[in-house]
Amino acid sequence: MMKKQNTICIGGVSLIIGEGAASLVADELKKDGLTKPLIVTDKSISKLGLCNDIIAALEKDGLSWCIFDEVPGDPPSAVVKMGTAVCSDNNCDSVIGVGGGSVLDCAKAIKMMATHTEGTILDYVRGGLAFKNPGLSLYSVPTTSGTGSEVTQYAVITDEDRHVKVTIGDTRLVSKAAFLDPVMTKGLPPRITAATALDAMAHAIEAYTSNRVLYAGGSTAFSDALDLEAVRLIAASLPTAVLNGQDLEARKQVMVGATMAGLVSQAGSGAAHGLGTALGAMYHVPHGEAVGLFLPYVMEYNAAVCPERFAALASAMGVNTTGMSVEKAAAEAVFFMKQLLKKINFITLKNYVKTEEELPALAAAGIRDHCCALNAKILDNEEDALLILRKAWSEE
Repeated sequence: MMKKQNTICIGGVSLIIGEGAASLVADELKKDGLTKPLIVTDKSISKLGLCNDIIAALEKDGLSWCIFDEVPGDPPSAVVKMGTAVCSDNNCDSVIGVGGGSVLDCAKAIKMMATHTEGTILDYVRGGLAFKNPGLSLYSVPTTSGTGSEVTQYAVITDEDRHVKVTIGDTRLVSKAAFLDPVMTKGLPPRITAATALDAMAHAIEAYTSNRVLYAGGSTAFSDALDLEAVRLIAASLPTAVLNGQDLEARKQVMVGATMAGLVSQAGSGAAHGLGTALGAMYHVPHGEAVGLFLPYVMEYNAAVCPERFAALASAMGVNTTGMSVEKAAAEAVFFMKQLLKKINFITLKNYVKTEEELPALAAAGIRDHCCALNAKILDNEEDALLILRKAWSEE
């Protein structure tokens, strides 16, 4: 028997949450009067059969469909062009994205370019061409719990000529509905489960403590509440999701927390993402791993700047802070994150950086990332960056 799903609308996105939610995509399409979606995914998801229930539900409801499963990690603009051509050639009237952040970002780009014939997706980076219409309706089915792409207004696409990633941002990129189905994440290995969830944890913590929030009025009661609840859900359920991957309730809680973090990620970022991006580029480290391994040490660097916020994070993590000073409670948040990484057997910087002599180059690259300028304590000098890197590198 299919378990009951919950539906809520936040920020214009309908969230359908629960086991079996993915098979309800067909219901949403019919409700919106759509008859032929393009399913955008990647080869591994296609081979694993994660689209099968969605396809079965479409066919049961008499809907046609077409599939484009050529999306790689960090999708280049050429793949967006290929997918758009498949969409147009088959007269698809909507898009279903089934996958992790790369797939969902590509699906966003395809759904816009299907109704925009001028230029390529790269021409729509801020300062370039502007989207003139909403594009096709997009329905997102995440298969990881980390990026939050199912609810954000951004798509990261690779400019293959310049060998850089660019971000396209527009409210019209947001999904019409997102289906948070823990069954879709059930086959994730522990290492990927951990890495994607720690990316989400970093979204929440850095959005809650970014200097945009602290000094530029970026904080609201809504964003703060979502940040803290995202931290609570992920902190409480991640160990079980990693160490007992068949526990669907734990996976659901992590998935909901990741989506909450995605909803508020535009409030700001921080140096865990900045240094993580540099590590990823230089050593080909998966994004979630790179961000996650730096998170406790960036938190340690920031804690003195806004100890009351880190104290609130400690409480959200489940730490009993009764009677503690805010400084002590802030330190407990850092300690909790270090212990969490050990509990789930998370990788360390030494898995990738083999000698301490490599750290200065990584520090120099890291501070050039714009996320370091959004850090609670602006990270704009190599000495401080090197201090963080050395602490992370010395961790056993």
